[in-house]
Amino acid sequence: MRARPSSLLAGIVAGIRFAAKSLEPSLMPRSAIDQGLIMGGSFLTGFLAASGLGKIIGLLGIPGSSSAVRAVGMAAAAGRSAQLLGTDDSDEVPVADEGEAWAEAGSEVLSAMALSGVGAKGSPPIASGLTLAGVGVSTALEAKVALDRRPDDPDPKYVATASAVGLGLNLVLGAVIAGIFYAARTIARKATSKAPLRFLIGTGVSIVMLNGLVNGLAVAFRRVLGRIAAGNRQTEVSYAERPESNAVSGSQYSIASYETLGLQGRRLVSEYTPEADIEQIMGESPRSEPVRVYIGLGTADSEDDRVEMAIQELRRAGGFERSTIIAASPAGTGYVNYIAIEAAELMSRGDVATVAVQYGEVPSMLSITKVGEAARVYAKLLRRLRDEIDATGREIRLAAYGESLGAITCQMGVLEASGSSDAPIVDLALWVGTPQGSKLFSDLTADGVPVFDHFDDLVERRSEGLDDPDVFFLNHDNDPVTKFNPKIAIEMPDWLVSPGEGRNMEPNQRWLPGVTFWQTLIDTKNAATVVPGEFKSTGHDYRADLAEFVRAAYGFDDVSSDQMERIEARLRTSEVVRADRIAEGRVETTESPSEPVQTA
Repeated sequence: MRARPSSLLAGIVAGIRFAAKSLEPSLMPRSAIDQGLIMGGSFLTGFLAASGLGKIIGLLGIPGSSSAVRAVGMAAAAGRSAQLLGTDDSDEVPVADEGEAWAEAGSEVLSAMALSGVGAKGSPPIASGLTLAGVGVSTALEAKVALDRRPDDPDPKYVATASAVGLGLNLVLGAVIAGIFYAARTIARKATSKAPLRFLIGTGVSIVMLNGLVNGLAVAFRRVLGRIAAGNRQTEVSYAERPESNAVSGSQYSIASYETLGLQGRRLVSEYTPEADIEQIMGESPRSEPVRVYIGLGTADSEDDRVEMAIQELRRAGGFERSTIIAASPAGTGYVNYIAIEAAELMSRGDVATVAVQYGEVPSMLSITKVGEAARVYAKLLRRLRDEIDATGREIRLAAYGESLGAITCQMGVLEASGSSDAPIVDLALWVGTPQGSKLFSDLTADGVPVFDHFDDLVERRSEGLDDPDVFFLNHDNDPVTKFNPKIAIEMPDWLVSPGEGRNMEPNQRWLPGVTFWQTLIDTKNAATVVPGEFKSTGHDYRADLAEFVRAAYGFDDVSSDQMERIEARLRTSEVVRADRIAEGRVETTESPSEPVQTA
């Protein structure tokens, strides 16, 4: 009896091979649990590719297709094994183009289909046993080569934990899908004995049940988002009392109720820099008291009302009497980086006002649907600020600030507010960690505006006699947030054409269809994990760079080196103190957040 290739077995073999490849290095370090998530997604990618192709070939019924695929697949398997056996631990990963990466992925799919034919039902037991043994040895070798390329040297426990997580995820998913189809087939069999009707009924029931599963997951997801949003409206123990300064929102003098500012807003206005601290750090008398205006989602009913209230608050607090107004576009939760604002308040000796209008209450990765709304709100804020500044007749610099999702919403808002004018509506701008998809970023960088990875880049530019740009982009070379794009699943990104180019980049990382998508997705999740007070310049952690770039982008040129040292020390101390306050918990619960924490 001739052995027929099994699409299920082919999918399993290809999935295992893709999962092994996912052990290779990527942009960020990752835990065993995260590696398991990547392995689960990579397995699913390989499984769908091989099983799907097997089904298509089977439906087409091309004469000799099985034997042809088997021959090509066996040749591909032999070639890949020879390549792995010839790989030395010290070898650098060759720079592969997109075609070579697709060829490797395709060879894995064809190999899986060929091996499934040898090991399928009806083949000799010896052939099946040898096939399974060959798959096991080859996959172990694939995993070893992948692990040898990593700088963190994962131990067997790490690999075992990751494999268990990946296997568990796919078993659960497989059980759910199999259960749905089994139930649908059972219902169809009981409904009729006619094959055509049975097929239609089974298909219809499967679709209904799958749709119900998707809708159920959507409802559960919305409930999770609702809980996160509710948590960001709770009051924290250390920020339960409204601030005393007349120059911030939420005080007794403010028209914005402190309770409506939300968790992020209450933190921001409560952490303003007192004049006494400015004098102590800068060693000179303050020019004025810094202004912080924050309008929360609950402060007014509509976005127009929130923008108008922000303008009224700036008037009341004296914001239009300051030389610089920083319009900040928050991240998804409403977070505005305290470090950038505190640095500006110190460097300006208090002669600065900051204003932000909240648009969301959940983390940036879950706030993608809010981008358009956020850009519209920010554009309205910029127009009103420009009108008010022009009406004063004073020379007030309007500066933009955005970080992470706030960077892209800020840039979109600047484009919308500037309209058809060639001149941007803002005078200054600092954009940090800009995600993929910003038209303004693409246009400006295409016109020659530099993207800085580190302050040394700016120092080098100045040493070459080049002027500072009008706007500043700060993107770390190894920041997954700035590099992730869904298209990475099927297209090789520019930053992986030559692996290792750029500061903190992993030289052994390479692009593989499907696999790199899951790696970069998890890297994005881990990119902003920080330890309070330990400023680093890597991934999505920009704290070690912010002070220098705030000084450069906003033109605070009269800050000495000694003052910069004291500012940097102050910023680190402030963050530790702030983390301790946050760790005291919320009024409703005194549970402390686990460390390390994520900032946005």
